[in-house]
Amino acid sequence: MSSGQLRDKARALLSEAKPADLADAQAVERYLDRSPHAWTYGGNTSCVEVSFEDQVFVLDAGTGLRALGQQLMSDGRGAKAGLNMFFTHFHWDHICGFPYFGPIYMPGRTIGVWSGRSDAAQLLANQMGGAHFPVKWETLPSAITCRQLAENAVQEIAGAEVSILAMIHPDKAYGYRVTQGGHSVCYLTDTEVSKNPFRLAETYSTFVAGADVVIVDAMYGFLEYHDKVNYGHSTIFNFIDFFKDTKIGELVIFHHDPMASDTAVSQLRDDASRYKAVIAPNATWKLTA
Repeated sequence: MSSGQLRDKARALLSEAKPADLADAQAVERYLDRSPHAWTYGGNTSCVEVSFEDQVFVLDAGTGLRALGQQLMSDGRGAKAGLNMFFTHFHWDHICGFPYFGPIYMPGRTIGVWSGRSDAAQLLANQMGGAHFPVKWETLPSAITCRQLAENAVQEIAGAEVSILAMIHPDKAYGYRVTQGGHSVCYLTDTEVSKNPFRLAETYSTFVAGADVVIVDAMYGFLEYHDKVNYGHSTIFNFIDFFKDTKIGELVIFHHDPMASDTAVSQLRDDASRYKAVIAPNATWKLTA
């Protein structure tokens, strides 16, 4: 967030506050809790934590990975919990947090790296090689093992079942379904379903059926997408079409356009909610961003 954007939020907070909202510390907290100007969607690139029992699964290694590493080191899981990382693909915005992930510098720390590709180790080593980074992959003190996941198969990993789905994105990308203890999360970014939605609807609907949380690539609004064909990203409206009759718990708008403001993302969420009300009025799943 830029200084200008922060000032815009502060200006909106101050202009909308009533005397009662500033009467005491508790009143201020209540006002901040309900104001849309008191928070942000954030600007980190893709990184999602899925935790259960004594295990941590990390989906992609974007800029959010640095803060996640700090949290894991702070609460003890960085040293003690099972740690596995899953990559949709290896574009910079999905791997640039990896060299700043604290656990990789812990001597002997075992870390599993999984993807749909056979060359994950080389791709991660490349970004730390040459003049790109002072610490090289081959000198890391942790014990990192890279493995390839097969399509059309379910792999048991640390007590969870993991399956992948080939997606539509430059240089290959794979979506994930993670199931553990009767609960599932699906992670489907980056993918461009908007070019051929009718051909893809059944494939995606079948993959996510019964999931508690489905996180999808919704980088663009409907009109913006038409200026970004072949960029490898989608609109939320196609996924609403796909899942209108599918039993899921929550559909999450993800991979926001990095140029979009909080206002723009909220507008996209509101537009999507209105679209859902028309296209999928009987859908019981929740829509969030």
